[in-house]
Amino acid sequence: MTSFLQDIRFAARVLAKSPGFTLVAVLTLALGIGANVAAFGMVRAILLNPLPFTHPEQIVRVFDDLRSSNTPNVGMSVPELWDFQQRAGVFQDISVIWPISADLTGGDRPERVEGLVTSANYFTMLGAHAELGRLYTPQDAQPGFSETVTISDALWHRLFGGDPHVLGKKLRLDQDLYTVVGVMPPDFRHPGRTLQTDVDVYLACGFNALPFPYPPPRGQRFLPGAIARLKPGLSVADAQTRLANFASHLSEEFPNDYPAAAGWAPRLIAIQEDLVGNVRSELLVLFGAVVFVLLIGCVNLATFLLARSAARQREVAVRLALGASRARLIRQLLTEGILIASFAGAAAVLAIVWLQHALMSLAPADLPRLTEVNFGGGVLLFALVISILTGLLFGLVPALQASSPDQISSLREGSRGGGSSKRQRRLSRILVASEIALSLILLIGAGLLLRSFQEVLEVHPGFNPHALLTSQIWLPVPNDPNMDPYRPPEKRVAFLREVIRRVSAIPGVEMTAADNGNAISFGAGRSNVPFTIEGRPLESQSTPVADQESVSPDFFRVLQTPLESGRFFTEADDTSSQMVALIDETLARRYWLGESPLGHRIKFGAIQSQAPWMTIVGVVGNVKTDGFTAASAPHIYACIYQNIRYAMTLYLRTSVPAGTLGTAIRRAVESVDPNVPVFAIRTMDEIVSRSIAEQRFALQIVGMFSLAAMILAAMGIYGVMAYSVSQRTHEIGIRVALGAQRADIFRMTVGNGMLLVAYGVGSGLVGSILLMRFLRSLLFAVTPTDPATFISISVLLAVVALVACYVPARRATRVDPLVALREE
Repeated sequence: MTSFLQDIRFAARVLAKSPGFTLVAVLTLALGIGANVAAFGMVRAILLNPLPFTHPEQIVRVFDDLRSSNTPNVGMSVPELWDFQQRAGVFQDISVIWPISADLTGGDRPERVEGLVTSANYFTMLGAHAELGRLYTPQDAQPGFSETVTISDALWHRLFGGDPHVLGKKLRLDQDLYTVVGVMPPDFRHPGRTLQTDVDVYLACGFNALPFPYPPPRGQRFLPGAIARLKPGLSVADAQTRLANFASHLSEEFPNDYPAAAGWAPRLIAIQEDLVGNVRSELLVLFGAVVFVLLIGCVNLATFLLARSAARQREVAVRLALGASRARLIRQLLTEGILIASFAGAAAVLAIVWLQHALMSLAPADLPRLTEVNFGGGVLLFALVISILTGLLFGLVPALQASSPDQISSLREGSRGGGSSKRQRRLSRILVASEIALSLILLIGAGLLLRSFQEVLEVHPGFNPHALLTSQIWLPVPNDPNMDPYRPPEKRVAFLREVIRRVSAIPGVEMTAADNGNAISFGAGRSNVPFTIEGRPLESQSTPVADQESVSPDFFRVLQTPLESGRFFTEADDTSSQMVALIDETLARRYWLGESPLGHRIKFGAIQSQAPWMTIVGVVGNVKTDGFTAASAPHIYACIYQNIRYAMTLYLRTSVPAGTLGTAIRRAVESVDPNVPVFAIRTMDEIVSRSIAEQRFALQIVGMFSLAAMILAAMGIYGVMAYSVSQRTHEIGIRVALGAQRADIFRMTVGNGMLLVAYGVGSGLVGSILLMRFLRSLLFAVTPTDPATFISISVLLAVVALVACYVPARRATRVDPLVALREE
């Protein structure tokens, strides 16, 4: 301990003598360490930490897929849910999870809250506990909706001001009264996707009474999803095998509901994988990028320390000659590196704590488990460990080189004023070439992401998002249909027509249209349903599936989506006229290749379904509703006046700034019905921007750190070249005295630097070819080995390196031979 403290005091004195070098070293490492600590905090919270439930490894999501049409998650029927619970022999518990919107009334004005409808065993299955009161349990189960509800901590504070006497109070949701029996802890999150925000209200339902059909038919897959807990000792793979065998028995037992041509198959996925699997690639790329930045920073500092060690050769040689062991000297020199890294780690942690909210704002808002990211004890321990490892990493090579036992050589070279040996120069060049290679890998990754992002931006979504404003409406759906003022479809149609009329009269609104609430949701709440084409037997084809949407007559005019053939809907297309449909180009090409689909009839569901036949009257252009990077899904559009629902979205083409119309829209809707809230008022540009947030996040992070890497590489090249020129002053002076031209000196100096660049670029290209395949899942319309990106980034780095070599080379051409020889 005594010698350790001596090493620290000596290292502190050495660093204090070179404050400029110490400051640059600390800031350089603080960037790398801080980035690693921040990235580790996100990766740890999102990917590594288990979900905060009892035995989370047993919890799975349950999906129904139609393999013949490659359609995932088509929904589940209530009898199928019961079969999975009682007969499959796979689950301890299984619960429906159905995110909904609900109208909360009774206050000053109606508002929309986000609800989650579940089975009564939802909380007991997760092992959750209430912060206040109790949770609903299987004892609260009812055939329909249970009267008891549990609310979130956020809603408790927002609606009731955190009143501890909230238990027993009533909530009016969609005109139905519920009793609050519990409040969830503030850190509880539903382990799944929601509609837009965190869940406000949890409701239990048996789905075997009003407002649902009873007894529930097996052929109606209106349950959007389920979550389950596997039996103890059963892995997900084993459970999947057992469930597949059980599904085959169900298909044999109910061949009409599970036709062989559909390829129905239930699918299990671990809950954590379902929740974070889509962002794993982005987070791992982020972590890989920051590791590269730290490595580059370490190589950079190792290069500078190696150059500084030349000035200390005489000191080290004298110590060795007086009996100091090499191990003792290495420890002393490593202590200096660890001290620098410790200062950098402390600065990085302070910066992260200070900038925590700003750092979190860089991540996409819908990044799962983002609220669980914190920089507590585990992250601080990681910061400590990585600081020590960093100090060892960048200090080891210079320490080994400086403590070389070749005392005579060191004394001889040190006596000339701190020159550097050939071995030191060789090590410096190797380090700089490595730095260039690492930088090139990172820059090529950023270049590929940039190319991919440009390709995404060039995708035409099928509509014009500019000057387009959206707002959502949710009509109340009481549990007792007799209490539903909008139960007759004609009432909903009349409401929508009047809303469109009044909203269209708002100054600055050029045209208004509506859909059933999710026509352009970019993957959220999609409504994939099977359909039947009249005159085509099911056996001759795989079961066709398409997105089902209901839109108003002016929908495509407002979106500025082209009509390819036929006609749009008209105001006359209502329940009193023939049922009609529009389809998009994708569906037309897939099922009517070479012929016109106009006049053909289709209907939703199988051939035996009671759904009405619809005549195709038009074909419209493709609309990218599943995101810019997804293939265009086929769509069938019904006229909203013939197939109207309770959820609606208004689309306003405006001539004024869209942000100024929110209040006017609310007033217009409330003037039709004061109990109907308007929410999610957003421009289409905002929706589009959010849909590509993950690609933008990956590009911003990798691009930012690539720029830092390029700057560090340029600093490394400049430092090595400048030091090399200072050490070769005598040689250059002799060359000039013997007749060497300034241009010859310039070419020699630049040539030495660019040779290092060539080695680094060559190694970096090989590394990039090997590593860029890990970016494949993040790229769109760009290959991981895109030649244009590889060549352009290599040229860019070479130009930056040339600039870094220029200043030392110019300095070399100005060496006065008389001064150089006199100083030597």
